[in-house]
Amino acid sequence: MLPHKTARGQAALDRLKVYEGIPPPYDKVKRMVVPDALMVLRLQSHHKWCKLSDLASSVGWKHQKALELLEGRRKVKSAEFYKEKKRLQLLRSKAEAQVDAA
Repeated sequence: MLPHKTARGQAALDRLKVYEGIPPPYDKVKRMVVPDALMVLRLQSHHKWCKLSDLASSVGWKHQKALELLEGRRKVKSAEFYKEKKRLQLLRSKAEAQVDAA
């Protein structure tokens, strides 16, 4: 909890920035998986959990359907990118093998 009624807490809230999705300077940066932060590894099986979008929609947030639509589009685009990346890696490895053989 943040002490929002004190000057220190108000200053902290002023510094807080919250984004929906990935903010512009970081959307072009390569994403990584941090194993120490994985839910499967960090949460114990008996602990309860929920997604932030589910929690927000239960208290009146009206954009969960739009977020699901955008997330679906992102997943399709990401799958196409990954497929193309793998194809290019295969071509590159074949070309390197031909150069090494020659």
